[in-house]
This record gives sequence, structure tokens and C-alpha cells, in this order.
Amino acid sequence: MRFKHHAKICTLICSLCALMVLSGCGQPTASSIGWAASENTSGTGKPVAAISWSSPASVYASVAAKQKQAAVDGGNEAVFGKGKTARSAPLAKQSDPPAKQTVRKRVRPPSLIDIGSRRQLFVDDYLLESVRDTTRVMNPAEKSDGNPVLRADKPWEGREVRVDAVIFEEREQMFRMWYSSDSGVCLATSKDGVHWDKPILGLVEYKGSKENNILPPDQVKTYFFKDLHEPDPAKRYKGLERRGSLSTTMQFDLYYSPDGFHWTPCPKNPVIDTSPRKGRWGPTVFMGWDPIRRVYAVHMENSLHRWSPAGRRLIGRAESPDMIHWSEAETIIVPDDQDPSDMDFYCMPAITYEDLYIGLLWTFRTIRTTIVPQIVFSRDGIHYNRSYRQPFIARGAKGMFDAAVVYPINPIVHGDRILFYYTGGNYRDNTTMRALGDKTTFAVGLATTSRDRFFSFEGARFSDEAGRKPYSEVVTRTFSFSGRQLHLNLQANLYTGAGVSGSCEMRVEILDTTHHVIPGFGFRDCDPINQGGFNRVVSWKGRRDLSELAGRPIKLRFHFRNASFYAFQFK
Repeated sequence: MRFKHHAKICTLICSLCALMVLSGCGQPTASSIGWAASENTSGTGKPVAAISWSSPASVYASVAAKQKQAAVDGGNEAVFGKGKTARSAPLAKQSDPPAKQTVRKRVRPPSLIDIGSRRQLFVDDYLLESVRDTTRVMNPAEKSDGNPVLRADKPWEGREVRVDAVIFEEREQMFRMWYSSDSGVCLATSKDGVHWDKPILGLVEYKGSKENNILPPDQVKTYFFKDLHEPDPAKRYKGLERRGSLSTTMQFDLYYSPDGFHWTPCPKNPVIDTSPRKGRWGPTVFMGWDPIRRVYAVHMENSLHRWSPAGRRLIGRAESPDMIHWSEAETIIVPDDQDPSDMDFYCMPAITYEDLYIGLLWTFRTIRTTIVPQIVFSRDGIHYNRSYRQPFIARGAKGMFDAAVVYPINPIVHGDRILFYYTGGNYRDNTTMRALGDKTTFAVGLATTSRDRFFSFEGARFSDEAGRKPYSEVVTRTFSFSGRQLHLNLQANLYTGAGVSGSCEMRVEILDTTHHVIPGFGFRDCDPINQGGFNRVVSWKGRRDLSELAGRPIKLRFHFRNASFYAFQFK
């Protein structure tokens, strides 16, 4: 009986194998092969077959489709176990047209790093494989020649004004500035962000007259921002008011506005409540919508003002999906052994910029009572790189309005410029204030930098002893991109004195994953770029279109001299 049972099993297996052979199962089909003739490297002139791969999900979907088709197909049935049948393919009639053979287009798996069409700044080594004969530098913001761009010059303002917020209104093509004065918050407007007007609003009476630019208290929120992520126009602006003190607890109420002036309270207030813990956040800046982490975010001083045993001012972050439900603030930046012992971190305005976070870290020297911002950056919003410790916006010289402190607010990206408005003051402590007497002042300053030009690689400038003109070199890691053209942001060196090795020059090679130059994209193929600009397009013997390389893992090797190299982008 045992041998008869085994014989039946063997017969069933043989039948199954015969059916698989007849139906073509287990054989490679034309649809599983993608022909990549453009990538032929065999030298035979014949296309090279590239076997495509399928994810488990696509395999399961294919099996399900075949099973569904089998349920409706006609044809012969073969017994397959008790009560089950398997169908063979129906015989084709002579009059039937030949079966159409579809060839699937080959899909390339993604590379390890996909930069898409985002601009790539040289803030760190994330995309760098090697550099040679070049130095990376931080480029401080440049102060406006017209500083201070807004000062106290009206009777109701007193001696000091401080910037609270600046927003560029696209519809009106106008900047609006909310600033604090002795009589409350006032409004200023500007077409270019440099020259400001103080419009007569006629809303608040001052010494018997409404001829001023003072805003009514009910139109002002201490913390607010314009929320372009918000789909409801009635909630375009988000405002918050804080209640509490160092000796009590802290609460925040949320408000909505269509225009930044007329506010409606959120019915779920308070949206932040730290009770029963005593203390409150220190200086606080609401970032607004974070498109990288896809949350709303706020940064604050999260230690000393909350009675932390750390005993120093530290930077924290909290997040919310909807401005109503907030996470607990967690510390993300603390001083390290490279910082002076009297350095605290007072506040940090921050924005997202391409796929980066750019922060302006207020560094507070508690002995000297000075405050200046350092530029910091992050790729995840949590771990910040502080490689550059010098001030991004320096204090002014003695006697200047910003000689003691520089308090920047959130930067504004406007065209090819980035605007950094700040409150500058010539004192921070009472001793200095008494010494200055009526010369104490706070006013609004402006510093700017050009788009993408926070950091740069500086190209070789001088010829060597043999008279050769060397190049600096930057090589990227492997990445894939989307787009058709390679754009560079660089600036030609202005100095052309003795020993300088000629004019600005940039050439780019495109390499494969093993450092081999892709034919047609070598050093001699590249048309030299001899001028600076924000969008210099690279070409190789007149060819600019890189569509055939999109999605493919590549490296870039930049050769440049007499130029500052800031960033690149495919688009």
C-alpha cells in the first residue's frame, strides 16, 4: 500500500511538471527583460539584456491576476488533488491573430541618495566624497548701508524701537513690519524692505491725536506668523498669547486671523499648558509649518526660565500637527566644550531652506552681556551642526546702535536675497545703560546674504612655481537627480593682481559609480564657465540636456579656480 501511495504522488508530480512546461512557467519571458541599448558596454554593438526585478507586492498582484484569469478562461481541466482542477491554456484557432507580446519598460531602482531637483548647499559633508586644494568658509551676512533701517523718530515711540515681525505680502507686493515702541506695537510698510514708511492709521489716540501708526491692542498678538500651509483663508495668520510667569505655570492661547489684524480665539484654548510645573519658556519663536517634518514647530529657551538644574539657557523644540495638540518641549542644543564657560543660548529663530534647517542661534555672553547670532544648520530639525562659531551678524563698533546686542528674527527669502531683520542695541546691562545715559538706543537693522551663499568652497587663485594654473577639486558622493540641466551658483573672484592664475573658470565631469568618466562628459568635453552667477548652466560641447542621466546613480567632479562655489541644482 505504501508503494502504491508513493506511485500516485509521483504521477501527480509528473503531471504538474508537464503542465508547467506546456504553460511556460519557470521560463524567462520577453516581458521580464528590458533592453538598454544606450548602456551597451560590450563593444559588440548588440544590446545588453538587463533583467528587471519585481517587488513581492507586484509578484502577488501578478499571481492574483493569473488566478482571476484562470477562473474565466475556457480550456481543458486537469485533476489536481481531490476536488480541485487546474486549467491549461485554450488552444488558439487558426483565424485568431497572433498574441501581442508586451515588453515592460525597464524601471531603475532608486539610488542610495536621491536629491531630486533640490539645491545642494555645501553646509556639511553629507554629499561630499573628497575635496582637494580648497577651503570651505562661512560667509557672514552683510549689513545694510542704510542701517538702522528703522529708528525711533516719532514722539509716541520714545527712544527705542524693537522689531517683532516682518512679513512680505505677495498680493500687495509690500513688506509689513510690526515693531514695539513706548506706546505699544506700531506698523511700518516698505516696497523694497530697506526704506520704511510709518503710515497714519488713525486707530489709537496719543495725546489727543490719532495721527499715528499705533495699532490697537486687540489687533496685536505677541507671537504670530503667516501660515501658507493653512487651506482656510480665515486662519491664514496664526497668533498666540502667553500667560504665566517664572513663579507660576505657563499657558498659550491660539488665535486665527484672515489678515493679521482681526483675530478670533480658538475654541480649544489653552493649546499649551505646562501646569503643574512652575516656570515658563524663555524667549520663544514660533517657526510655523515645517514642511520637512510636516508639523508646526516652536523653538524656545527651555532651561533656565523653567528652573532647570542645568543652570544655563538651552534651546528646546516642541511640535504640533495642528497648532492645538503640542508635544512637550525637548532640549536640542546645548553648549559644548568649545564654548566659553559664560555662554548661554538665548533663542533661535529658524526656517527651512530646501532640505535643510537654517537657525540663528542667539549666543549670550553672560559676563560681557553681549548677544550675537551664530548660524547653525540641520538635516532633521533635531541635530544641529555648529561648525562655525564666529558671529553670522557681527555687533557694531563702539558708538553704533548695535554695539552690544544683535537679536535677529526669522529670515525672509525674497528673490535672490535673504533678509535678516534684527533689533540692535548699544546696551544689555544696567551698568552700561547708566553710563550711556540718554545715549542708550535700540533700533532695527538689516543684514542680507545672497541666495544659497551661506558657505562656499574657495577656488585656487595663484599659479604655482612652474607657471601652471592649478584647479581646486570637489567630488560628490553618488546620487540620482531629476531634471534636465545642471545649474551652478558661483562668484568670480574680483581680485586680479599679481600671481593670479587668470580669470574665473569652472569645469564639471560626470562620473559613474566607479569613478569612470561617462563618455561625453569629461573635463575636455566641458565648456568652461568664466563668469559668476546664480544659475550658470553647464554644457559639454554645447550639450546641456542631461535627461538620459536622470534617475541614474552618478557623481560630479568640479574643477574650479578664481571663484567661490556655493551650490548646484538640477532642474
